[in-house]
Amino acid sequence: MHYGCAMSGIQQDTAPVAPGRREQLLAAARAELAAKGYERTTVSSIAGRANVAQGTFYLYFSSKEALPGALAEQLSDALGAAARRGTEGVDDLDTAVDGLVEETWRTAAEYEDVLRIANRGIELARDWDEFAEMTAGWREPIEEFLQRMQAIGQVDDTLDPRTTACVLRDVLDRSMKAKCLFGKDDYARATSVLVRRALAP
Repeated sequence: MHYGCAMSGIQQDTAPVAPGRREQLLAAARAELAAKGYERTTVSSIAGRANVAQGTFYLYFSSKEALPGALAEQLSDALGAAARRGTEGVDDLDTAVDGLVEETWRTAAEYEDVLRIANRGIELARDWDEFAEMTAGWREPIEEFLQRMQAIGQVDDTLDPRTTACVLRDVLDRSMKAKCLFGKDDYARATSVLVRRALAP
């Protein structure tokens, strides 16, 4: 589904951008969105919460509509770190998948306030390349995990790691939303079984 809005932020040459200011604005946006919802949150309320001038917001984001995409990338990076934590140093597929799923759920719970908004950001992607770039932070660690497991014979070596990582990311995405947004633990737990069966040689 496309909303027809570009997500790309803008950088103006007339003013320097401060390290960490973008993250400060995203943190303020998360707090405002959690308190007011997307429709009632304004650029001015985000800037006020971040204690910056409203114009500063536009150094980092083209509009409020740019926030869902930025939050989607932030969430993707956090979930990528979770994928690494859950699978790092594990050479057994069953244990690794359990770790991957558990860390995904744990991180999703930390970002529960923006899961729906981040989803809107992903839906705003104009094409596959933009979608792939936005979700790379999560997909790439999964792809590395699959390649490592293939190298030691734990994952079917006929599976294409990149495509499989995209599919696995989508399965985990559904699982974490079922658990965090709708309380469907049985659906979420079935993910581990499904993933193990799909990946095993």
